[in-house]
Amino acid sequence: MDKLFRKPVIIIWIILVFISIILLATKGLQFGVDFSGGTSFQIVLEQPVSSEDLLKTASVISKRLDWTGAKDVKVTPAGSQYLIAQLAESDPNEIAKLKSNILKQGRFEAVLDGNVLFSGDDIINIPKDPTKGYSLTVVDKKTGQSEWSVPFMLSPDAAKRFARMTFHKCMPIGMGGQSDYECDKTFFFIDRPVDSILIMDKALYLEEKEVPIVPESSYSNYISIDEIFAQLPKKPYIVDQNLTQEQVSSLLLDQNSGVYKVIVSPTVSEDVVNKLKELGFKVTILEKPENLPWIWEATGLKSIISLTPGIANMDVPTMESSRFQVFNSLTITGGGATLEEATQRRDELVLILESGSLPIPIESISTETISPYLGKDFLNYCLWIGLLVLLVVAIAMFVRYKHINLALPIILTCATEIIILLGVLSLLSFRLDLAGVTGILATIATGVDVNIIMIDELLKGEKKEQDAQVAKSSFISRLKKAFFIMFASAATMAATMLPIIFFSGGLGKLVGFAVTILLGTVIGILITRPVYAEIAKRNLEVSAQKHEQKGSQSSKGGSSSSVVSLSTPKQESEESSSVSSDSDKK
Repeated sequence: MDKLFRKPVIIIWIILVFISIILLATKGLQFGVDFSGGTSFQIVLEQPVSSEDLLKTASVISKRLDWTGAKDVKVTPAGSQYLIAQLAESDPNEIAKLKSNILKQGRFEAVLDGNVLFSGDDIINIPKDPTKGYSLTVVDKKTGQSEWSVPFMLSPDAAKRFARMTFHKCMPIGMGGQSDYECDKTFFFIDRPVDSILIMDKALYLEEKEVPIVPESSYSNYISIDEIFAQLPKKPYIVDQNLTQEQVSSLLLDQNSGVYKVIVSPTVSEDVVNKLKELGFKVTILEKPENLPWIWEATGLKSIISLTPGIANMDVPTMESSRFQVFNSLTITGGGATLEEATQRRDELVLILESGSLPIPIESISTETISPYLGKDFLNYCLWIGLLVLLVVAIAMFVRYKHINLALPIILTCATEIIILLGVLSLLSFRLDLAGVTGILATIATGVDVNIIMIDELLKGEKKEQDAQVAKSSFISRLKKAFFIMFASAATMAATMLPIIFFSGGLGKLVGFAVTILLGTVIGILITRPVYAEIAKRNLEVSAQKHEQKGSQSSKGGSSSSVVSLSTPKQESEESSSVSSDSDKK
């Protein structure tokens, strides 16, 4: 036995088992939502996208969830049109906020006179430094009314484009001088409806005829709602109880131009909604937000600021835009009725700017929440199932081979294979979910199956007249054949699992299964199967030596045969039949 423990593979095996136990005891395993509890978002995009855009979408959603402080975030593709986002959060209020953040496409645009000055892709940095304008201020201590400002840096190309498009966009006012100016306004949007048409009932339109430049701020000047409409690619419709024939004709023309979605105010009549659906439009009824005009929510408007004479280069005496001064540092301002509300609006804007926009809008999101208690029950069930599997395997091995020296090594190598696999998962901080546990159970079954193949190959063709040396030589030959079968099986497994891991579009939930199966296969090939082979080899040698000794003793008493006792039940049956036949002949 001491020779066995001097084998390099045996030494490595023992070391890996020891290290794995230490890792599991100190670092432990990380469990997914299935076991730790949390929420799973099933996200459906408006249409299928390329694998590149799908991965970008997953990255943006992951950034948004991480930014909000969500724990154990995991976003995986599940087809060309679907994603699954998992996180360790089950509070309904927090889930609602996170869902709202995910739903935003996040397309940021600065618009002047209906033209885009720059987009979110042009912003390269947001300095969260109060000395550079990043602030949140309470302007009315009694009411809590607050204002916020977010500075940002534009890319050089975007800064030049902004300077060119805003050049001399101020008009001098007053008498006898040009020290005072009235400048054009810049509108900041998130998800400005470029592929949708706004439909607003007349009563709400009249109610929101004038909208404050910055809601709940100290600014007192107002802006016409029509000025906001002018910044949209498609002119909104103001309707009464029914659509006019002129409006229907105009809507059909919009539809012919490729616009199939409409956003309607909540007070639009049911007859109008039904007519829009009849015309083939996808209708979204948008509720009015608290403390904000409906038009702000419908258009995605976040802030309106006036250009300054300096930004507009009004000090440049010539109208030649080639002489303009470029500014790459700008600021967005806004407000809220309370400090909490202002903070939320500012943070939502920063979140979108830092995470980026989705390549395509999200169609819908469904949620599935698992409580921590239910997840703990799942884990306990899986542990008991794993132990039961090992017990059943042990019984089956003993029943088949009727030799403890054959059954025990299989159970030992399978158990240590799982320990090493769990140790690797712990080292990699891999998040174990139900699919991963299923892969571990499948690894046990695969390991047992391969070991059975090895045993049958090793014992195939053994004859009683073989001596120890012949048995050893035959053992090596059959061992090579067994390993060839094993490697072929492993190659097939790898060819199946690798695409799931690296190209998991449509099979996102199976990644955990593929990872555990593949790792288990690699550990089996490199460690546990060679270990079992060495143990089996040692057992064969010991058995052959014993029978040689028995044969030597028997020869002194008149017998000259030597017996190798390792045989399959089938062989034993055949040999028994042969003996009976010979006896009958006699």
